[in-house]
Amino acid sequence: MKVAILGAGPAGCAMAALIANREHEVTLWSPRGGGTRHLGANLVTRGVLEGSWRLRIAADLGRALDQAELVLVALPGHVLAPLLHRLATVLVGNPDILLTPPGALAPLLLRNLALSRGISPRVGALPVPPVAARREADGATHIVAIRPRIWLGSLPVEASPRLIAILDEAFGLPVERLADVLAAALAEPAPLIGAAQLFAPQGVPNAAGRLLLGLAAERDALAEACGRGSLPSIAELVMEQGGLPEAALPLAEVAAGLAFLDGLARATRTPAPLIGAALQLLEGATGERLSPHPLMAELDAESLAKALG
Repeated sequence: MKVAILGAGPAGCAMAALIANREHEVTLWSPRGGGTRHLGANLVTRGVLEGSWRLRIAADLGRALDQAELVLVALPGHVLAPLLHRLATVLVGNPDILLTPPGALAPLLLRNLALSRGISPRVGALPVPPVAARREADGATHIVAIRPRIWLGSLPVEASPRLIAILDEAFGLPVERLADVLAAALAEPAPLIGAAQLFAPQGVPNAAGRLLLGLAAERDALAEACGRGSLPSIAELVMEQGGLPEAALPLAEVAAGLAFLDGLARATRTPAPLIGAALQLLEGATGERLSPHPLMAELDAESLAKALG
């Protein structure tokens, strides 16, 4: 199978290694080129999967997608909107596309853009990538953990069997189905983890963990209000990646995720004081207006109403 991975951060490189290890042909592309600059002839990984993997490095998006059967988007949610517009203009045929993280309702925006061109891709949303990884000083990718399963929301929902089959072919891991891409977006843990680590008082034992559980409880209430109550727990998602990450998430990524959840809270009139306060603190610290989510602003009211059920 020919796989194009858009995004060459630690998660993108780690997924490239997993897929190459299963003898698929992988092309890696970085929007600005920085993610692939450290790579030589091969991608080197250490940790739970050690090896050197020959990949194709694409200079532009069109070449990355050339003949790809699976397109895997592995970029932070707050930078997705402009990329999705570029991606929709160069898509050919009806490839299977997976986004991890979902970046709010990025799958819905991408499918809408593609449909406007007469293309009908199957789009999947993975709230967490199948791997946890970090970049080492010499440019190698250290794979910390391979998750025991993959969580998937699909668009359209009927695309689930096909996307499950292609995920099995790519990674060889069992897949747990979520209700849809909105459920996948709600299940994404990274913004909550980032906020808990950012605002937990230093020197207070287990403060980040307790704050994370409080934020997750509000997320679960939002899921119930949206009719998507069956989500993986935050504890499951954290334990399956080997614990809380050492590196802090970029503020922009945390803010975008909080803005998405805060917008849902307002739309459904669901109390989410911790989420709202965290967003307001970030706005106060940065001096910027961080809401609404940059991607959500591009979706029309009809699409949003349909997604919210």
